[in-house]
Amino acid sequence: MNFFGVSSLIIAIVTGLMATVMFFRKSGITNLWGLFATSVFLWGLGGFFISISLDKNKAILLWHIAYIGVIFIPVFLNHFILNFLKLRNKFYKFQKILVYIIGILFLVSNFFNGLFINETRFVFSQFYYISPPALLYTPFVVFFFIVILYNIFLLQMASQKAVGLNLKRIRYIIVGLIVGFAGGSFSFLPVYKIDIYPFFNSTIAVSTVIIGYAIARYRFLDIRLVILRTISFGFIILLITGVFAALSVLFGSRLEAILGFRSDILVGLIVAILVTLTYQPVKNLTERVTNRFLYKKSYDPDVLLAEINEVTSSILDLKNLLASIAGTLSDAFHFEKFGVALLDKKNQLTIAHQVGFKPGVAEGLSSFPDVVKILYQEVKQTPGIMVIDEMKTRFENGEYQPASPALLQALYEADIALVTPLYVQEQLIGVITLGNKKSGDPYNNADLNVLKIIAGQAGIAIENARLYDELKDFNIKLEDEVTRKTAQLRKANAELRQLDEAKSEFISIASHQLRTPLTVIKGFISMIQEGSFGSVPAPIQEHLNKVYLSNERLIRLVEDLLNISRIESGKQEYNFSEVHLDQLAQTVTENLKKIAKDKDLKLFYHAAAKPLPTVTADADKIYEVMMNFVDNAIKYTEKGEINVYLAAEPKNMVTFCVKDTGKGLAPEIQGALFKKFSRGKDSFRMHTEGLGLGLYVAKLLMDRHGGKIWAESEGENKGSKFCFSLPMKISQDKK
Repeated sequence: MNFFGVSSLIIAIVTGLMATVMFFRKSGITNLWGLFATSVFLWGLGGFFISISLDKNKAILLWHIAYIGVIFIPVFLNHFILNFLKLRNKFYKFQKILVYIIGILFLVSNFFNGLFINETRFVFSQFYYISPPALLYTPFVVFFFIVILYNIFLLQMASQKAVGLNLKRIRYIIVGLIVGFAGGSFSFLPVYKIDIYPFFNSTIAVSTVIIGYAIARYRFLDIRLVILRTISFGFIILLITGVFAALSVLFGSRLEAILGFRSDILVGLIVAILVTLTYQPVKNLTERVTNRFLYKKSYDPDVLLAEINEVTSSILDLKNLLASIAGTLSDAFHFEKFGVALLDKKNQLTIAHQVGFKPGVAEGLSSFPDVVKILYQEVKQTPGIMVIDEMKTRFENGEYQPASPALLQALYEADIALVTPLYVQEQLIGVITLGNKKSGDPYNNADLNVLKIIAGQAGIAIENARLYDELKDFNIKLEDEVTRKTAQLRKANAELRQLDEAKSEFISIASHQLRTPLTVIKGFISMIQEGSFGSVPAPIQEHLNKVYLSNERLIRLVEDLLNISRIESGKQEYNFSEVHLDQLAQTVTENLKKIAKDKDLKLFYHAAAKPLPTVTADADKIYEVMMNFVDNAIKYTEKGEINVYLAAEPKNMVTFCVKDTGKGLAPEIQGALFKKFSRGKDSFRMHTEGLGLGLYVAKLLMDRHGGKIWAESEGENKGSKFCFSLPMKISQDKK
């Protein structure tokens, strides 16, 4: 095997492990990087087998297989970079699809001899290489470099706007790509008979190490722990492979001579039995070793959260609570320091619990000048968990200005890694501080997400513990007070129910008694106006008209009271039938036109462009609602016009609306318009007779019909719009 074969094997192993790790993450961005790593792995694996092949036809076949990976290297890299940089407008979507289409065309051509790969030649001692270039090979090379350079350009443009960790991630990707593809590009030279030995293709493995460093140092794609765990899996595979190879070398030939058949079958059987018997012990041993030297004991987030939940929900004594939280978190993260500082009633920061601090250090931090003011400023500009090392790095790079550089430096020198704010109902009550891990590992995104959840639980539990002592004495007094007040409330509720029943009964009786004489008055006034008792002079006729209108308002008021009494008591009767709302709307408009004209107002009815479907409703009740809407519009409009509309919208509904140019509605009163005895602001100045019952009755009627009712207005003095919608059909229980 030559150097190219060794370097290809290294590339295949490194990128294969990288791809495996990425696919374990099961997220879009990491899976894309996994696909890219898989493409490089396929090329590296193909290069390794080509380097040990002495058969020309076999070499050609292997080149076809290897170039499946080579073709998709720029395709998957382009997709990954666009997603990583979040470039998702129409241009980039089109560009992504175009690259995939071109890549697939090259892939298809790769399966035809002579179209993509033409022939191979024997160079570099036992190494076949493509020669001469086939018809589509050179266009592919051009496509390959254009896509790679284009993506490096996109990364460079993004780096000019990026800051903090994101900037560092982009820079490491740029360096990794340049190093990897600059060296890997030498592999194309022998195709064009430029016989420079491709030593530099090993830089692809170097680029993987560079990006791996970004993963470990800057939580790029947040897969560091998965990489470390993969080491144990890789060790098991290596161990099994080594055992198989050792048995084959030591006993293979002897067994074949004794048994008379191929030894690898028996060796494979022996290895399978050994793997079955030893896999779990080896796996457990490997995980213990990696836990000891790599993880310093890993933790299960679900188990940790369950333990914290048990602690916070079962302990009310503050000291025991904080000690238990510290112990549970220490078992999971193995930090060097832990502290809790809480804001007291005087808004001063006091140490409630500390572990691992040298004497006076924690107290010095909590009594730092203006520490509370600094804390409030910092949680405002850095919401969530504060990662001290990252904040210091960003500050030194000029990307961030802390509320107090001196306090930030003091926290850093005290080996504080994280400062986690504690909130209760969005009110800051203190902070939890965690020191660096004893292993030297940084806290990753998974750690931070778990700590955010724990901080929420801990904040509530701490606040409960602080209130516990106060609640002890108060509970006894509260229990007696609650018992006494409950008895009073029960008595008051009984009395209120009696009063409510008496009120409803009184309203019902009074309304019935008032309606008969009012109807008689209305009849006699109408007869006098019509001249049934002789000619009436014009001045008296005018006053009679006012009396008639006042009597009408009084009749409507009595009718509203009766309706409310019936509806609330469940005694209201309904006569549902197929109703044409346009006919009712026209009738209402015609009946009220004279009243509108007397106020110099224009009243218009706008018929629908197409015939409206009928609705199942009580025509008299709907007529009352329409009359109420239009009458109110006339009352509260001083000048302008009133427009009445009907439309078959929304779907399966018919909507009636009255829009005026009157007083309008303030936003704060719109929600209360349809409540009992509710009227708009200052409405009594324009219309003194109403009690705020009409819209309440309308709301009750709409609810019974299964409809909707609402009001709209752009504000005071900008007019208003009152609407209701009825379904084209209602359920049978309403008939």
